[in-house]
Amino acid sequence: MTGWLAVGLLFGLILINVPIGFALMVTATAAMHLSGIDLLTIPIQMFFGTNNFPLLAIPMFILMGELMSATTISDRLLHLAGALVGWIRGGLAHVNVVTSMFFAEMSGSGVADAAALTRVFVPGMARAGYPPAYAAAVTSVTATLGIIIPPSIPMVLYGVTTHTSIRDLFLGGVVPGLLLGGAYMVTNHLFALRYGFPRDRRFDAGTLGQAARGAAIPLLIPVLVVGGLVGGVFTPTEASAVGVAVALIFGLTIGRELTLAGLVAVLHAAARQSAVVMMLVAGSAVLGQYLANERLPQAVAAGLVEVTADPALMLLIMNMFLLFLGMFLHASAAIIVVVPMLLPVAQQIGLDPVHFGVIVVLNLGIGQQTPPVASIMLTVCSVSGLKIHQVLAYAKWYLLAMFVVLMMVSYIPVSVVWFRLVW
Repeated sequence: MTGWLAVGLLFGLILINVPIGFALMVTATAAMHLSGIDLLTIPIQMFFGTNNFPLLAIPMFILMGELMSATTISDRLLHLAGALVGWIRGGLAHVNVVTSMFFAEMSGSGVADAAALTRVFVPGMARAGYPPAYAAAVTSVTATLGIIIPPSIPMVLYGVTTHTSIRDLFLGGVVPGLLLGGAYMVTNHLFALRYGFPRDRRFDAGTLGQAARGAAIPLLIPVLVVGGLVGGVFTPTEASAVGVAVALIFGLTIGRELTLAGLVAVLHAAARQSAVVMMLVAGSAVLGQYLANERLPQAVAAGLVEVTADPALMLLIMNMFLLFLGMFLHASAAIIVVVPMLLPVAQQIGLDPVHFGVIVVLNLGIGQQTPPVASIMLTVCSVSGLKIHQVLAYAKWYLLAMFVVLMMVSYIPVSVVWFRLVW
């Protein structure tokens, strides 16, 4: 009974805007006190919850993304994306999608990508004649690719929480990420036809070749990170460190735009973001252990199994639950607190843990776009100065496209575990 009270307290604290990391810790402390558990175990559980080598990949991927934003890496990728798809009708919207796909290969954080790309695309697309709210909507939804296409911070958390191979999760996110990018571009095309959006430029092979040469070293980063993981050369943590090293060397020597003051600012920003995530991990570790002791995951699993014996319907119910949860919880907190409750049910209906992990991340990615939390969309609105209802007027069609991809990925397992047919 205390377990359900803890869940209610947690949601109550979140609804009154208590930072989620603190809400998790307050909830765990109150629940343990009511249950008569020694509170001296809390710092021990926080320590062991964060003292996990694979978790070191999170601050590394965050730092890699910050280095990318502080150097000309982002400009080079933007130029390449423009040369690749700028000639299609509605060109700048397509450039937005492809640039986000490139960014996603390096940062692992949708919010970081949204903050960087909003400053570029919203004013740029507005000057080209696109409605600012439409530009913001495209920028917002495409930033979700940051947690689908590897590397992905939520996938690292899922892997650590469920003891699932992070390499397999990264590989599993490739096809869904491409499907999502394709769905965005189809939606862009429909908007372009309806509103008569122009082509950004003519196709030029020479410009494309020049852009590809300029982006060669930045594109080497995801090749090293993902290629090293697939080949078994690096662990996820080592791969993230290699990515940071390449980005740092590029900024200091080849690009020569990263100064000492700029490097200090990058380290400061990365440290702040990492602290937020690790606070969530520490708080979730304490609350998760308490809920496990209360056998709440088993109770949830038993309750869901009693609802229906049909695996397809059960998968739909779990998707709806995760979509609802994503509207209120930060992705990191949702993964650490809720996934241990749902994974036994997923395995009981025959879902592979890697397949289920990608489904979870996709659901929570949609949650980053839906109020009241809507972490990515609120970031875009904050940077652009637009109201969320203005952006949602366009974004709702992209959310529909995301839901279609979610259903495809949910009911076509080979879209995620394709690599097991190859290796």
